[in-house]
Amino acid sequence: MQVDLVNVTTQDGVRLDGIWRKPEIENESKLGVDVVLLMHGVGGNFYGAGMFEDYSDTLLERGCAVLRVNNRGHDPISRVTVDEEPKRFGGAYEVIDECRADWKAWVDFAISKGYKQIALWGHSLGATKSIYYMAQEHDSRVKCVVAGSPPRFSYTAFSKMAEGKEFEEMAAYTQKLIDDGQPDYLVDSLNPYPVLVTAEVWVQKYGPEEKYNILKHIPNVRVPLLVLIGTQEEIDLMTFRGSRQEIEQLEGELGNLEFESIPGADHSYTLNNSREYVWKLVSSWL
Repeated sequence: MQVDLVNVTTQDGVRLDGIWRKPEIENESKLGVDVVLLMHGVGGNFYGAGMFEDYSDTLLERGCAVLRVNNRGHDPISRVTVDEEPKRFGGAYEVIDECRADWKAWVDFAISKGYKQIALWGHSLGATKSIYYMAQEHDSRVKCVVAGSPPRFSYTAFSKMAEGKEFEEMAAYTQKLIDDGQPDYLVDSLNPYPVLVTAEVWVQKYGPEEKYNILKHIPNVRVPLLVLIGTQEEIDLMTFRGSRQEIEQLEGELGNLEFESIPGADHSYTLNNSREYVWKLVSSWL
């Protein structure tokens, strides 16, 4: 497998790395787009094994180039030098709003290489960020978005679930840490999703403000948007419970939104041939 190692620097000075793969015959994509920007979820990265490794090969076979890249939420904890000062990033420290600079830098890169039909395909938090980016930036260079299992961050919904008491206790704990001047204290959270994050990041994602609730942002995405959620992850994870019904309601109201439920799929699409099923959905939709 031949790849080009590439990097970009965001407008706020963060270097991000990735790989760029080109089909053997360029300009003959059978998918309606000429490059797909693949964005990992919380704590992920471009070099790890996973579904995007599989999908990269199938995209190339259909004549479509691939940019499989890092955003600043890569790996659980990472260090980056910004303005000559070391700074902590990674899933534990990322501010979701800053994804706008990451996505823009990679779209800029794709444009600089001559691509004109760009698709975003994010998984998990990468899907939520892709929705957020397009809702906020309305980047006309992006032609469509595939959002694979975007978690819904809804304090109201989580509080009403069976685990609501434990969730509210975690919310109170993280807020107290912030009030006590310890916003960077790392907490090992189980609810609503098992993840290691700072108190400030936990409140940012799951707190009462619900700034990153995808249900608020989906109506503001102007390009074709495909949202996928597995039926098993709806059972396993609080962040997906109840999402399907609400997204299906939006689907009936929005002409650019299509929702598909993935039968038997867990969050990583490892069960019941889910990855093959997802590829058929995505390739047909593209």
